[in-house]
Amino acid sequence: MKTFLIAVLSATVALVSGIAFAQEEAEGPRFYPVETFTCNYNEGKGPADMEKAIDAWSKFLNKKEVTTYWAATVTPYYFGAETFDIGWLGAWTNGEAMGAGTDMWLSEGGEHAEKFAAAVTCDTHSNFASTEIKAPPEGPSPDNIVITFSDCNVHDGKAFPEVLEASNAWAEYQVEAGYEGGSWMLFPVFGGGGAEFDFKMVESFENYTVLGQFYDLYGNGGGYQKHGELIGELYECDDARVYNATIRRRIPAPAE
Repeated sequence: MKTFLIAVLSATVALVSGIAFAQEEAEGPRFYPVETFTCNYNEGKGPADMEKAIDAWSKFLNKKEVTTYWAATVTPYYFGAETFDIGWLGAWTNGEAMGAGTDMWLSEGGEHAEKFAAAVTCDTHSNFASTEIKAPPEGPSPDNIVITFSDCNVHDGKAFPEVLEASNAWAEYQVEAGYEGGSWMLFPVFGGGGAEFDFKMVESFENYTVLGQFYDLYGNGGGYQKHGELIGELYECDDARVYNATIRRRIPAPAE
């Protein structure tokens, strides 16, 4: 797994891309940094306390004129025995923005970190290098969307270029078949410590109706056969966890 990740990262020039926009043309995949937290409410605390912390945090970032960070909170909908109360999904436009944002948060965000810590305790904080496989529908997404996460492992002897080519071919098939929604590959970089997967596959849907349409197209429209044809010999993913996601911060669209 570590060797596969090194091969992935060495194939990139920098961690650059916009979270809300289709990737620019490039010779290889473009990567951008993503962070996740998994958290549980402290005793006597709940969603209302988290909302207060998020509202204060958002006003703080507005005051600092931060325009390079996207964020959403996620709550489990379909999940297994080991889960969490609320998660955080964030992304920066590039690696430098990640570093500058982290420096600013550590030096000036202490008051707001305390507000979050009073509401929740987070047992993981991880960083991933993410690349877009399939762009979501054009235009602004709703404030509330559906996101799925799967852990994936590459079969022995298979290389990243093969995996990426097949994943892109699967994305092209989805577009032709009318699948809606976006998909990304997330490769672990910081914080995991012995992850038992090579990458996470993340997919987004505007709502459960769109997720249900994907369900039908995949199961009854020939999708699973095509997926097996393109992907089956390269990697496999476990059952997806499904989350209700609320977007908390957006990256402004570039000026025309």
